[in-house]
Amino acid sequence: MSTLEKPPQFTPEMTVDEAFRLHAGARRVFARFHLGGCANCAISESHTIGAVSEDYGIPLPMLLESLNELFNGSTFAVGDKVRIPDEIRAKVPQLADVPEIGEITGVESGAFIAEFGEVRLQGLAEDFIAVEASATAS
Repeated sequence: MSTLEKPPQFTPEMTVDEAFRLHAGARRVFARFHLGGCANCAISESHTIGAVSEDYGIPLPMLLESLNELFNGSTFAVGDKVRIPDEIRAKVPQLADVPEIGEITGVESGAFIAEFGEVRLQGLAEDFIAVEASATAS
């Protein structure tokens, strides 16, 4: 039996920049706490997660739990078939002519690369819907 590698984790000592590099979804987590999106809530990428928690009054356990939950979410493997959620398609007119089903072709820092014909998209697991193998069979 082999030892399982412990998944990466966000820590209070980690800088915001390190968090962004560790998982692509970290920006969305900070945005949910209204951090980094406007002049009043701008955060420095050199701040630590602990300092951000203290400076903006966000309980550190809550912030870390939200960030570390990124590693527990749904995931895809290279070769998995996916589709774009209807609500995203509806908001982005350029996606109207993109094929319905695409394929995951890569993964980097928690972000998935999916190819839909000639169109390559990058997003988090929540940006794609898994397609059952039977749905892709002709």
